[in-house]
Amino acid sequence: MSETNVTQSISSLNRLKERLRESGVNAGVAFILPTFLLIAGLLLYPMVNTLLLSVGLTEGGFTLSFYETLFTANWFGRVVRNSAVWVILGAFLQIVVGFGLALLLNTPLPKKKYLRGLFLLPWITPAVVVALVFKWMYHPQFGILNHLLMQVGVLGSPIQWLSNPDIALFSLIIAGVWKRFPFVMIMLLAGLQDIDDQLTNAAIIDGAPYFARMRHVTLPQLMPVLKIVVLLSVIWCFNQFAIIFAATGGGPIGSTMIFPVKVYELGFQQFNSGLATALSVIMFGIMVLFMIAYMRTLRSQGVEL
Repeated sequence: MSETNVTQSISSLNRLKERLRESGVNAGVAFILPTFLLIAGLLLYPMVNTLLLSVGLTEGGFTLSFYETLFTANWFGRVVRNSAVWVILGAFLQIVVGFGLALLLNTPLPKKKYLRGLFLLPWITPAVVVALVFKWMYHPQFGILNHLLMQVGVLGSPIQWLSNPDIALFSLIIAGVWKRFPFVMIMLLAGLQDIDDQLTNAAIIDGAPYFARMRHVTLPQLMPVLKIVVLLSVIWCFNQFAIIFAATGGGPIGSTMIFPVKVYELGFQQFNSGLATALSVIMFGIMVLFMIAYMRTLRSQGVEL
């Protein structure tokens, strides 16, 4: 492009900015409008269409029969309980594991950077791969877990980890914790390294024991980061799909069925789009509550949204 063409382009842009300014329109808004409309079309249209489909408006009527069928279905209560256990216990365990490893990595360990890189491997491993690896580890005949436990005398016979409805969900929670704990570890490690050492040293000089220092010095300063980590962990656990779907598909007899997997089953296996969209809307409502809590937490910490 010649220098004359560049000058003409700049002049045209300046004239456009002046006309927009005179008409009371922010020039920046006008320039991002095409991208905004594209994103709105890709996100808002499916959301609105899902809502309309769930109440039957796409067929010219209005009905809440899908929601009535959903709430009276014999599987709905189990899905709610499974989802609650999956989210609460999964998020709790990954925070405990991540916090413990963050404390470990915050100490002067030799070759600490290599250990930190090793701990990040689960985070970069695809969820489907994690599900298949744990499915093989849990295999009753060939899995390494049963083999090791029987070798040390803990078990007398193999356990059906993923075929027993009483323990299948908890077995997959362990897989989910292994997949997601590195994020918690890195975030809390960054928070620990930002803590004022003078307060910790003063507590040590005063003779405060370790757990007292943890409760009164470390945790209060770590709380802003911890709140964000808890909310993000809950959100990601709630949306988790691949691990359960690839490992058990929601079985056995629905013992590992959670909201995302049930939506897939209703929509793409049973082809019941009405119930699938209704359940999706309920999931979206729960996610909105999580997002409101997340944004309020950010705003309380001075982050402009």
